[in-house]
Amino acid sequence: MEVPAATHQAWSDIVTGKKAYTLKFLAVKILIARLTQSVSLDPSPDNVQASAAQLRELFVKNMAIPAVKEDLTTIFG
Repeated sequence: MEVPAATHQAWSDIVTGKKAYTLKFLAVKILIARLTQSVSLDPSPDNVQASAAQLRELFVKNMAIPAVKEDLTTIFG
């Protein structure tokens, strides 16, 4: 599965807390917790977009890990 662009609405929904998923990859869970806290303190569009891009980048860098592939399917499947 190809990782959708950082501009995909799902990334923003995750970092703003609008959508929550049961994910398997621990690093993603930790990053989401940190990013949602950051966005709650600064909900500016620039911060939301930067956070979404950071989350996407973690997925891209770890595509070889089966849990990451499963998480992508959970989110975008």
